[in-house]
Amino acid sequence: MLSACDNIDNDFNLNGNTKITGHVITNNRSEYVEPAPSSQGNSKSIISLRVNSRTPQFIEDEVIVKYENSTQINSMNNNVKDSGSQISNEIETRSGRIVKIKIPENKTVKEMLKYFEKQPGVIYAEPNYIAYAQAVPNDSYYEEFANGAIGQWGLWAINMDSAWDEQRNSSSVKVAVIDSGIILDHPDFDSSDLTEDGANFVETSKNEDPRDYIGNDTITDDTPLDNDGSHGTHVAGIVGALTDNSLGVAGMSWNADLMPVRVLDSTQSGDTFHIAEGIYYAADNGADIINLSLGSTGDPDHLQEAVGFADREGAVLIAASGNYKDSENDSVYYPAAYSEVIAVGAVDINNNRTDYSTSGPELDLVAPGGNGDYGILSTWGYDGEVKDGYNYMSGTSMASAFVSGAAALLLESGVSSANIKNRLVSTAYDLGNSGKDNEYGYGMLDVYGALLGEKTEVPNVFVASRTDNTIYRESTPVEINSDGSYVIAEEIEGSYYLVAWRDVNGNGNIDGGDFFGITDNKSYFEPETIYEEQDINMYYVQPDTSGSSSSSLSIGVNN
Repeated sequence: MLSACDNIDNDFNLNGNTKITGHVITNNRSEYVEPAPSSQGNSKSIISLRVNSRTPQFIEDEVIVKYENSTQINSMNNNVKDSGSQISNEIETRSGRIVKIKIPENKTVKEMLKYFEKQPGVIYAEPNYIAYAQAVPNDSYYEEFANGAIGQWGLWAINMDSAWDEQRNSSSVKVAVIDSGIILDHPDFDSSDLTEDGANFVETSKNEDPRDYIGNDTITDDTPLDNDGSHGTHVAGIVGALTDNSLGVAGMSWNADLMPVRVLDSTQSGDTFHIAEGIYYAADNGADIINLSLGSTGDPDHLQEAVGFADREGAVLIAASGNYKDSENDSVYYPAAYSEVIAVGAVDINNNRTDYSTSGPELDLVAPGGNGDYGILSTWGYDGEVKDGYNYMSGTSMASAFVSGAAALLLESGVSSANIKNRLVSTAYDLGNSGKDNEYGYGMLDVYGALLGEKTEVPNVFVASRTDNTIYRESTPVEINSDGSYVIAEEIEGSYYLVAWRDVNGNGNIDGGDFFGITDNKSYFEPETIYEEQDINMYYVQPDTSGSSSSSLSIGVNN
């Protein structure tokens, strides 16, 4: 609802300008759906923004022309020269010569296509289109779970669609999941990989030396569960469930090498000694990344020593900051609180810190953890059997797994283990107070930005008009602040929409992987007037691999 204030703000000199303030609310979903997992019926669309993941584009100073074999080279060169163009490359084929031509600066592709189509011997003339990888997985629950419930929104929130175009697998990186074990015969894992170097330390080791692996140290226990389901299986699925296999959920790495290390019993609890055993084991057996979706309020020397050993061995340690409602202790748990460990807190579907996520100066990052009606969807099972093979969980455990998956992709792409933490925190999407703070650390995990080694775009807000497929900017875009607030201050008069847009891949088009929002109705704005509480809901733009571009949205600027 539009709310205008006639009284001029004493802290703001309008000088003929219009002042519009509000917040951008990020929704890590593409359309409204009933809460998961018990929803029934069809989803209700709020705004239709399902657009082609990559709107067809072409290089603006090049055209491609194919000439008949009978065309003389001199004749071809002359008509290219007469147009003011230059040949930059060519391919000889049995059916003719395909020539790439650089056109003059003062000509458009459309103009030059018309010119070349009229020349003798030309079979066709066309733009030089830009091609993109289409790394959107075909897993059945990626977009939507049973009964229309929301799918893997956590992956959308950390820009995985764009990230997968840069790096899709981490097959040479070993990720140790120190947890309650993994159900070996779950169809979304490769059981042969899981049994190669897994270990079980629950009720097997009686030695006081955590480096002495007494008991079953060759396989992972396949019945680590009680009626609450398999915590370890859920965590492992976030990191590396089999992906693009037309089944279940997508893991962050499409070909992850997982090392399951069981240290939690059937009640999903354990002790720091077993955790220390698991850390030593993982480091001794080549784990590049050690995920610890667990925590304790205690700070024993044997746990700290194990963490220090793994760190010196070059392993990247990542741990859940803790769910403080369990103990009413709102401070980062151990081992996450150790300086050698990347401490990860949790946010909900709107990028707000969850009410259970611990805080403190040790916190490094936040990632999707979910709560209430919108948990994190991943692999699942009961009593060592698959049964209900997929389900939702919420917690900093899930958030930690997202960061471990990101670290695996970074290592595979060539980032050294010593630089993983800096790459993750330096490219995080700032939330809460500006800069590092105790509730969000350095901000939200951004896997695409981390792979690029740079921060991606933050949302811009502007007033706009629109046609069916084009949004026209009618004001200068302004960046939102880290807390989601914004201020537009320039002379505006007329009926316009308010638009929020995060161009994640920076290509200037509203396409798959971006976040976009537009108010339902136009509002009339006047100069010398303040409009407050103009909040904008911004939604994830779901990629569409159907190849249709009929519903794509573009951005224009009115002069």
